[in-house]
Amino acid sequence: MDIIKDKESKVSFIGLSLGGLSTTESAVAVLDKNLHVVLLDKLFSMNDVKYFLDNWAGKQNSLILVSIPENEVMLSTKWKYNSRTYDLVNFDKKMINRDNWTRRFSNRGSEYFKELFEQGVDIYRFDVDNMKKFFGNCYAYRERTPIDCKSLQDTLRLKYNMWELPVNMLPVAQLEAILGAFLAQMIATDNKEFEYKRIGIYENLPILGI
Repeated sequence: MDIIKDKESKVSFIGLSLGGLSTTESAVAVLDKNLHVVLLDKLFSMNDVKYFLDNWAGKQNSLILVSIPENEVMLSTKWKYNSRTYDLVNFDKKMINRDNWTRRFSNRGSEYFKELFEQGVDIYRFDVDNMKKFFGNCYAYRERTPIDCKSLQDTLRLKYNMWELPVNMLPVAQLEAILGAFLAQMIATDNKEFEYKRIGIYENLPILGI
């Protein structure tokens, strides 16, 4: 059974690449049914995200996909471990895990997105790596390097005829936002090239992927 109801009414497809922190660039991309770029813009704070979505007139006729941001304060590198005490996190009462050091993904904006979902807006989450795998460059290049971004942008321009994308390399957040909008467009138009499915749930919202 389809997760998305009333696909025929969808005319705008919004991808939102969300950074884990306000200092990390976020972006929004809006495509139409023919994969023409309607809007491509940068966002930073959650206030920017809320302002855009609250003032988007066609929310009921849009399909919105939001990326799952990585938790940038997670203890994931040697210097981050060494900057802390050597006691095990969560086992020492003096070392309170206030910043979610062991959480892989950030829950930034989750409450707001849940409110929109409960209001009847078709808003879901998507995994950037899942979409990159679909385009075939998930493991070929190091993530978020210039060659990784360039390969993805060229695939969108040449294979899917998105000629409105500039030749010059776009910021990585905008490219990831386009991935979300692209997936939304394929879901709503029943693209026969792939079969979409729910690959998980994050913060009470289904994660859609291929």
